[in-house]
Amino acid sequence: MPRGFLTFVLLVVVLAVFGVALWRNAAPTAPILAVLPTEAIPTQDVETVSQLLRQGFVNSTPLPTVAIPANPLPTLVLPESITVTPVSAAELVSSGAGLALPVFTPTLPQPTLPPGTPGAVITVQSVTSAPDDWSPPPLIPPISRDPLGRDHYWLMRPVDSNANNAVLSYYPYGSDGPDASNPLRVHHGIDMPNAIGEPVRAAGDGIVTWSADGRQAEAAIFQNSPSYGNVIVIKHDFSYNGIPIYTLYAHLSASFVQPGQRVTGGQVIGQVGNTGRVSGPHVHFEVRAGIDPASNDDHRYGSTFNPVLWMVPYVGTGVIAGVVKDRDGNLVMDAPITIRSRATGTNERTTTSYVFLDNGYDVNPDPQWQENFAVPDVPVGRYDVIASIYDERVIAQVTVFEGLTTFIEMKPPEAVNPATSATPGGG
Repeated sequence: MPRGFLTFVLLVVVLAVFGVALWRNAAPTAPILAVLPTEAIPTQDVETVSQLLRQGFVNSTPLPTVAIPANPLPTLVLPESITVTPVSAAELVSSGAGLALPVFTPTLPQPTLPPGTPGAVITVQSVTSAPDDWSPPPLIPPISRDPLGRDHYWLMRPVDSNANNAVLSYYPYGSDGPDASNPLRVHHGIDMPNAIGEPVRAAGDGIVTWSADGRQAEAAIFQNSPSYGNVIVIKHDFSYNGIPIYTLYAHLSASFVQPGQRVTGGQVIGQVGNTGRVSGPHVHFEVRAGIDPASNDDHRYGSTFNPVLWMVPYVGTGVIAGVVKDRDGNLVMDAPITIRSRATGTNERTTTSYVFLDNGYDVNPDPQWQENFAVPDVPVGRYDVIASIYDERVIAQVTVFEGLTTFIEMKPPEAVNPATSATPGGG
């Protein structure tokens, strides 16, 4: 075969192959995708967010967590040559640079000045306690849950729970103090220690019958006693058996009300102070019952009742009240009393029975309970009440319920006469 013919055949074959290749590349075909082994094949139908939520991502793989280094990050130390100038909150807000933070400034009612003192200036100090000092929330008055109607928890606490509205335990109502060798004046109210300036609130609706003007040097003396300092007295809208009820707030640093003014329960009427004869700032709180107006002796010093039997307890707590007597049925004064939890075996509260001096200014038992001791804010549960009566321990068991008074009588057992207790015919 001639060499020229063979060359022609090879050229035709090459051209044919080249033509076929061109024709195949020009025809539309599906794209070829490289698929990784661990990935799903992508689709052109994109799912909506709602479809993804319905699927719930049940087959998704959680992201790996990053280990936190054991050593903390280093902190920057300022050179000693750099000094920092404090900036007030007002300057921070007013400045145009940086982040402006809102500043909360509590507003308090301004003290009411007595007539004839235009232009007088009273400095009001506002104090907010730390959240760690908050008291439990109190129940909402009025409360009378006793099935026999003996309870009368009608009054609010005069101080907020974000301060201290707990009763000072070592100087309770009717007590002469913790030191028997150096007795204090018998306490006709209860004390709630707080910083000067803490708001004091009305315990209930009523009319102000007495109010200091907030300036210790010029305050009138309440009932001829300088011990009270600045005082507010409220005659409440309710009465007990027809006798009006009053509340008294003493040692105030400022008063925001004046005599004849109507107030509502919870209204800020003054501020905690240390005026009068005190060892530290607190509010002294009394409950007084007005005597028959015909006697002209209305809500005097000798007409007080224990406020813990009128002021609402905390949520989840009740009050233990009772009477301590000797074997002959006589009241025992200044007897130590301990409230011990039967659940934990720990002492929950301590107090003493009332002291009566028979001088016309004694404290008074409650008109319903006729107690000579009362322990406030005892958590619900079972307790042993332990009284020391002339060096003899008397123990009684009680159960405390929320918002109720639990009453107990403490008395030594009757003495046993050996002549009458012997077993007949015994040897």
